[in-house]
Amino acid sequence: MRVLVTGGAGFLGSHLTDALLGRGDEVVVFDDLSRGSVEQIDNRAKFEQGDVRLESDWERICSDFVPDVIHHLAAVNGTRRFHNEADLVVDVNINGTRNALAMAKRFAARLVFYSSPESFGEQESMPLSNDSNSLFTPAHLHQRHSYGSSKHIGELLCQFEVRNGLDVRIARPFNAYGPRLHGNADGQVVAMMMQANPIVVHGNGQQTRSLTWVGDIIDGLLILTDKDELNGQAFNLGSTEEVTMLELAQRISNLRGVEIVFGEPNLGDSKRRLPDLSMNESISWKATTTLQEGLAQLR
Repeated sequence: MRVLVTGGAGFLGSHLTDALLGRGDEVVVFDDLSRGSVEQIDNRAKFEQGDVRLESDWERICSDFVPDVIHHLAAVNGTRRFHNEADLVVDVNINGTRNALAMAKRFAARLVFYSSPESFGEQESMPLSNDSNSLFTPAHLHQRHSYGSSKHIGELLCQFEVRNGLDVRIARPFNAYGPRLHGNADGQVVAMMMQANPIVVHGNGQQTRSLTWVGDIIDGLLILTDKDELNGQAFNLGSTEEVTMLELAQRISNLRGVEIVFGEPNLGDSKRRLPDLSMNESISWKATTTLQEGLAQLR
């Protein structure tokens, strides 16, 4: 199978690339290296540097490689960037998705679109399902929801093309963590806590997340790559083991022997995030790695 992975030099994309290559697929990685790195790309994959917003870069890459499947992961990530670089977030996430859909249509390729639980905004009714409403606070308060709203629009664009006959399936990874995860100021919470000294807990630490081991998510993504008759369906790839950020910090503090301090709350930080997994019955997927097992592998 010929697979194009946008954002394939990043955390989740590089793990997906490894898995695809490991089973014998031909893979091209399309990435601008703004967040990922060449060192994370398996040398069996062909790497093409480019910007998913530019149709000319898609044309260049696909002139020599006609994909059977496109995994569209490329996006501006990192919670703090959502407010500080809202214009870039919206530009990359929406226009990159439009180009991915256009290329999938041209080549009759299957498209796996990577959405996010952020697409539900500050929805407080849990668990989050395909029928949950997306709730976003007024834009003048902050621009944190530039990411979540752009992912919501991405899902709208995907469902529009499904109506026109395109084979699209939507993945919503819930707080993936594992090796290669960024832990800098624009990183994600597990990696930040694994590297920081002291560990900073934002707000009162009672906000919860469903942290999901990257290997479990990759297993689900391979099913979405291969399985027929999933057109137009969206899947929550997440653990149902809900943990508060304070409890996460305490676990990591115990592993590392470092202090915990409290910092200012993050703008627009949702209070809870727990996935409904009923839609996953059609792909027979659930996360099997406990948080304790996953954290132990990051020591």
